[in-house]
Amino acid sequence: MKVEVVPEIARLKGGFRLGGSEICEEGTDIQALADFRAALGGINSFFYLQDSVVAFPGRSGESHGACIGQVVLAFRRLDLNANRSLYSLLSQTLQELLKATSSSDALFAKLCPPAPSTEDAHASELCLILQLEAIGSTPEQAEIRWGHGLAHIQKALIAAADILRLHLAKAGV
Repeated sequence: MKVEVVPEIARLKGGFRLGGSEICEEGTDIQALADFRAALGGINSFFYLQDSVVAFPGRSGESHGACIGQVVLAFRRLDLNANRSLYSLLSQTLQELLKATSSSDALFAKLCPPAPSTEDAHASELCLILQLEAIGSTPEQAEIRWGHGLAHIQKALIAAADILRLHLAKAGV
């Protein structure tokens, strides 16, 4: 998986649409996304899934395929949600973990931690945006690859949560 940390990601919701794409949101029947939502929705989850969306650019009648999705994550604990440096540590940890999980040239991940503090940014609005894109020879193959990539992200988030818990324990938080 090719992974990069970027300062900004265009949101798939709120007006950003890929040319001729099909957007699936909360009610989508994509099993990988449903499993991901369920895992992060658990009471013991370190993270909270604020939002998720999946798009299939040019899905109908194409001989090749792409699947792109975004998830917006925040810390479940409110006292950690305003900690920009913890989001930065999370994005660095995820980057390292995801680079080690898969060597697929068909998966691309972008991580966007909160921007440095500004007067306009409210601490309660901090989040990590994660975008995953998969390509395939058919739309169905792209969707399957995207689902496998999301499973890698879920495993990386579990490992990152353990690392962050250790970091917080050492810091006495």
